[in-house]
Amino acid sequence: MLGAALALAWTLASAAPVTASTSPTPVPNGIHATFVALAEKHGAAYVTFAIGTMQQTMRLAADALVQERAVGGSWKPIDPASLRPGAPLVVFERGGQLVQIDTLYAEIATRFVLVKNDYGVAPSGAIYHLVGKAAVIGAGLPSGTYVLLRVAPGTTTAFDLAASTTPFSEASQLPRVYVTIDVLVPLNTPSTDVVYMSTDALSWTPNAVRMAPLPGNRWTVTLSLTQGTQIKYKYTRGTWTTDEVDLAGNEIANRTLTVVAKGAAQKVEDSVARWADKQS
Repeated sequence: MLGAALALAWTLASAAPVTASTSPTPVPNGIHATFVALAEKHGAAYVTFAIGTMQQTMRLAADALVQERAVGGSWKPIDPASLRPGAPLVVFERGGQLVQIDTLYAEIATRFVLVKNDYGVAPSGAIYHLVGKAAVIGAGLPSGTYVLLRVAPGTTTAFDLAASTTPFSEASQLPRVYVTIDVLVPLNTPSTDVVYMSTDALSWTPNAVRMAPLPGNRWTVTLSLTQGTQIKYKYTRGTWTTDEVDLAGNEIANRTLTVVAKGAAQKVEDSVARWADKQS
């Protein structure tokens, strides 16, 4: 089995499902990692990835699903050879082989006023750490170059970079909607616990989105989402042993949220029937 996971920071993207690939459902051995290299040996592909400071190499199953999702985009299958060193991954293992690899990244269009020692400085003062291919390309960029970065969500680490003498268009021109989500939780919810949303946008990290308490056993969160965004989600108390179930204690289907508001705001109201570790 794989080692401990590194938590990815929360980033939401527009996510209309595609028929060729569906977003992953909760899998116990989904591990957050960083891509290092892909190699071929005796006709089989092997993926090397890092978990913290430790590296591990595993065989990629012949029928493995490798997919990516950009902010403003949707999941799509990709060739494993297109993975870039430094890219954030969630890897899924079964029987000693990798059966699925997900990579989620943000696209940032900006301009570098200074590039030095693998760091690029934008006009806003934001400093991006360039790794992998981004570091190789960035090393020779003149001041003032426009760049389109692939960045690990929630960080300023860019692992891929495209350069141009003219500005790149913004990754998404769709309007933003503030979606407020309120959920009523059971009376036996421990007062010391925190309620979270887990979503497919972050490969089902169980404590991805921290909610805030309200009076009357309610919790709330407001998200800024692109119009047309669709996400799947569930409520947890931070782990998959404390997630929501039905009144009989059975697993429930993933909830679905679609941003359909014509204005600047949308409201969602949910209720949790029962927690997996609590009696009804």
